[in-house]
Amino acid sequence: MEGLLLEQTTGIPGLSLPSLLQFITVFFFSALRIGAFLITAPFFGATSVPLPVRIMTSMVLAVAFVGQVDPSLIIQADLSDLLRMIFIELFIGICIGLLASMLFASVSLAGEKIASSGGLGFAAQVDPTTGGQTPVISNLLTLFLIVIFLSIDGHLALIRALYHSYSIFPLGGNFPVQAASEYGVKTASHMFEIASVIMLPVVSLLLLTNFAVGVITRSSPQLNLFSFAFPITMMVVFLALYASVTPLGYGMEDLVEFSIDYIGKFFAEMRNG
Repeated sequence: MEGLLLEQTTGIPGLSLPSLLQFITVFFFSALRIGAFLITAPFFGATSVPLPVRIMTSMVLAVAFVGQVDPSLIIQADLSDLLRMIFIELFIGICIGLLASMLFASVSLAGEKIASSGGLGFAAQVDPTTGGQTPVISNLLTLFLIVIFLSIDGHLALIRALYHSYSIFPLGGNFPVQAASEYGVKTASHMFEIASVIMLPVVSLLLLTNFAVGVITRSSPQLNLFSFAFPITMMVVFLALYASVTPLGYGMEDLVEFSIDYIGKFFAEMRNG
């Protein structure tokens, strides 16, 4: 910033136009990776976060990370190299945000399965993180995860990981796009695995409940299935969720830590090619 000031013989400071243009260019390339990360990252990219807040956050982080960008690479690059650098910067930011978002989506997926198995799929409302219609149980679990994510400073850990990404993948360097795409497919498998672990206790209890209801209905055909089984199923869902609040809290804390470590492993594998 000090290089922008130009000493004048009249004693009135001014701005050096070439230095100002250079700073704006470096600031633009610094904001690319950060902006792509904030669009796709959990909590930061939620539709409930106002757009001006996201813009101001990206600008503040871009100013903080501007020292990580080498201006000589931008000045010496031609048009094709500049386009390649823009694409790589956007792709790195999207990868970091999407990896965390895909792992966090396992909680929403588990909530949708629990709601559909317990007959609560019709109770849907607007999801504050995606803006779409999702079951209430899925929204509750997602909000629960976001609270734990913020309480253990997971958002600061993601920003720190984004900062260290400049030392691993500097501006103008190569990035294995194909290996990153394959890693994304691997992340999807982890998402379904984590969702299965979260929903398995509740769904197993619902399976036993439906089996017991089926036996009772078979032995007493005069009982109305909807007036008898539906309230019991909903009661079992609520009791199971109430009993599993504490284990879910510890599990979601482990999920946040696993997501941060997973991004670190992503950096290590991409650096090794």
